[in-house]
Amino acid sequence: MNHRPERARLDRDAPAWRTERPSFARVAAAAATLGKARARTRDAEPRMTTDEPRISMQLSARYVAALDIARSAGELARNFFGQRETLVVEHKGTQDFVSRADRAVEELIRSRLAAAFPGDGFLGEETAAAFAGELEHVWVVDPIDGTHNFLRGVRYYCVSIAYVENGQREIGVVYDPEHDELFHARRGHGAWCERKSGDIRLQTSTCDVLADAFVCVGHHDRTPEPRVLALRHALMDAGVATRNMGAGALQLAHVAAGRFDGFVELSLNAWDAMAGLLLIEEAGGYAAPFPGPDGMRVPAPVLGCAKGIAEPLAKLIGAWPRRSPG
Repeated sequence: MNHRPERARLDRDAPAWRTERPSFARVAAAAATLGKARARTRDAEPRMTTDEPRISMQLSARYVAALDIARSAGELARNFFGQRETLVVEHKGTQDFVSRADRAVEELIRSRLAAAFPGDGFLGEETAAAFAGELEHVWVVDPIDGTHNFLRGVRYYCVSIAYVENGQREIGVVYDPEHDELFHARRGHGAWCERKSGDIRLQTSTCDVLADAFVCVGHHDRTPEPRVLALRHALMDAGVATRNMGAGALQLAHVAAGRFDGFVELSLNAWDAMAGLLLIEEAGGYAAPFPGPDGMRVPAPVLGCAKGIAEPLAKLIGAWPRRSPG
């Protein structure tokens, strides 16, 4: 079965897609076109249950919308990024500027999703404290991941959007507006990076020796954490090269792309992790269990890596119950 992502199939069936930003009515129409295309090959596929076509269409519509919204959010974030020096002065300091940018980008994402899918929940970084909705159908969003980089003019930040249904990651989108790379995945359909030249299928690295690995270790910039220092020491003893690029979601996307061999952080929020972990899974890598036993509202350890180093890396970190990474 061909697992080319929904976006590419829509490109083929509706050529106007790339040249004209769709309304949400057009998104629904495009999803319907996709359904007709699938019907033509249904005889060659396993028989679906009664609800499966409807569920698949709903996920297709959400997938297409997430791609479009991530780009719009990234454009807004980049606009703030380009004006950061002026806006910091105008808005009385760095924290006020970052908060304003975060809130504006999150509101764009939230309002667009609410208009298209009014029954879905929304768990965003900026509004998480007030979240009181259900988690059966929920969008998990970090409007600007890597805010310290963003503020300092370092071009390593992103927009992260995940859709979670009944506890399972179904859609993950991470957009890097500075390099115009749109990393995206839908469960069962592979992971992809959309660039100007088109979609490139993602594959985690083939690294299978810990001493050869290049692993990102995330941590809070200004909070002393003995466990992080111990982890770095253990990784260095094992010969692992380490970095912290300052944006967990983008580092997870880069693991999916094979640029890094792994990413670990001992305490990370769901909005930083959910989209990137799906990218890694769909790119053939290993994602340790996440979220933790307390659910998506509580930070938990995160590990995503190439399968070849999953077992020794998880054992070295020791933050998860024993489970085969195969």
